Amino acid sequence: MDKNTFRSWQRQRLADFAKTPAKKRQDQELTSLALQHPLVQEAKKIGLTLPMLLEVDINGLIKELRGEGKELYLAKCHPGWQLDFLKWDEGAPLMQTKFGVWELAEEKEADNALDLLFVPGLAFSPAGKSRIGFGGGYYDRFLAQNSVQTLALVNSAMYFKTPVWPMEDHDQAMDDLIIVKEAGDE
Repeated sequence: MDKNTFRSWQRQRLADFAKTPAKKRQDQELTSLALQHPLVQEAKKIGLTLPMLLEVDINGLIKELRGEGKELYLAKCHPGWQLDFLKWDEGAPLMQTKFGVWELAEEKEADNALDLLFVPGLAFSPAGKSRIGFGGGYYDRFLAQNSVQTLALVNSAMYFKTPVWPMEDHDQAMDDLIIVKEAGDE
């Protein structure tokens, strides 16, 4: 299955999963596990994106990270498929892009010297710590140019034992995955 076909199919799977009680339960469990993860505990500067409906809801995690005094940096997309991270102060005004992604409304100087980056995606596999994103290549480009530890939160609908999508040379592996599966999942 090519990447675009897989993305279409996976978006529908995630949309269906988002309507289930398991989604909320797994998102909460992923938040709890993330807070215990050594990469999170050691990080001072953490990059992230605000979640869309299909993604793991990290709003509870964001609140906890702020409570622990972590500096949070929000992704900002630029022309040419480039991505930067801007310091996100609590209460700063946000705006929604044409793709539905929430970004800081005001321009600030980028600070890509992060300790940790939570990387979103449509699907992940522990085989090679593989990921497939939404198709823009923003994160793959960013990770190819910046040295930062990466972590992905993976619910059962995002989990694949092995990648069923084609892997390409420019695809960037994650440093670690936190995976929550339902009983009986492989």
